[in-house]
Amino acid sequence: MAQFPSFRASEKSYSPLTVNDADLVKFGDSVSANRVVITIYKEDLNIFLKEKIDPSLDFDLLQKTDLSTFQKKMAVNRKRLDTAQIALYDVIKENIEDKDGLILNLKSIDYDNATLDDFINMHFIAESVPASQDRFPLFKVKYHQALKQLDAVRKKKRALLDNQEFIEAERLTIIEKKFQISADTLKTLFHDARDSTNIKYNIFKENQIDPVQHIYARDHGKLYFVNESALQFNTDAAVVNTEFAATFFGPLRVNFGTVLSTGSNDEVAVIDPTTPIVEEVKVSEESKQRLITGGGNTYLGLELPFLYYSSHRFTFFGYMRGRMSLELDDFSDDVDTSSVVFSSTGHVVLAINSDDRAFNFYVQASYGSYTGASAFRERLGVEEKVFDFGFITAGVTIKDSMRISVNFKPISSQNQLRDGKFTLGIQFLPNLFKT
Repeated sequence: MAQFPSFRASEKSYSPLTVNDADLVKFGDSVSANRVVITIYKEDLNIFLKEKIDPSLDFDLLQKTDLSTFQKKMAVNRKRLDTAQIALYDVIKENIEDKDGLILNLKSIDYDNATLDDFINMHFIAESVPASQDRFPLFKVKYHQALKQLDAVRKKKRALLDNQEFIEAERLTIIEKKFQISADTLKTLFHDARDSTNIKYNIFKENQIDPVQHIYARDHGKLYFVNESALQFNTDAAVVNTEFAATFFGPLRVNFGTVLSTGSNDEVAVIDPTTPIVEEVKVSEESKQRLITGGGNTYLGLELPFLYYSSHRFTFFGYMRGRMSLELDDFSDDVDTSSVVFSSTGHVVLAINSDDRAFNFYVQASYGSYTGASAFRERLGVEEKVFDFGFITAGVTIKDSMRISVNFKPISSQNQLRDGKFTLGIQFLPNLFKT
């Protein structure tokens, strides 16, 4: 069968996403609808005040001191506030209040100050806000920000431990726990907000969703082992394609696997009607079946999604794949001489989901260019150094765990490659092995 990446299938009903990261210019627009209380840490605001207005200023002092009194104090030290600093002083004094000595509340979002908006976007305690689709961009930013902060603290702590500065390292443990709790909470909110909306991805546009977490339901920075296994067969050959490992470089998916094949007849005689004299071309049915998986019997592949849309009913997925494969004589019955295979292909998948998402009926079209050593081309009866090959597959995915499919006759300018049988297939997906 045609093996394609297993994409995420949410169990939620969807409604359109109306905002993206670029829309978060005015912070309150993301949270005002449900009158959510916006909170920030006092210590974060103190650092902000010292940086933006004056090193001597903190929130407690700002609350006790009116602007004119503070300006007189500044004048003693021959300092002056500019217009932006005066506006910032006023808006913070007017719109932020102390809650418990550690956390501050934003009393009103009815103000217009881009500097304060930017600060709240970065330091807002997002864990206090319920998840909803319009807050998805906010949770996305905050979640990844928390992960970066957690990673930075851990690196600093490891450096202190390496230098045997144990007391200083222990002090960071409290901060580490804070960021860990924040990251865990934000991850849940991020996923809930993400799954409450249509999933759209286009690599050619800015402000895109995270394709790894959306499309592949995977996390960055992890190596996944034995992800998928597929069996395809007809009366002449059988092929088992196993993906042993996969990881990600941004949206680029890198995978490694093997293709084991066996056949009842090593070669099939095919008459080529395009030549003046009738000629019999010897074609290995096993090699043709391996070609559907990308060619070769062990491979290193790259997959890049360029378009993805998923709703409760439909999924449309487009991706590009490049592979370098080896046909090794120890892996397949029809290979006497080891050879190298390269392929570059495009794939589109259209799927329709049942109401309960248990069944996902799909059609996949794949087409691309292949090349390889002369021994590889000889097994396919191809003389051209670069040739085209494609196929159409239809099938059903059952509970995101298993696919059953049929491959129709291949598409190619090479007559001997077009002459093929229907192939049945079964593919086991990662969810099948989850407990």
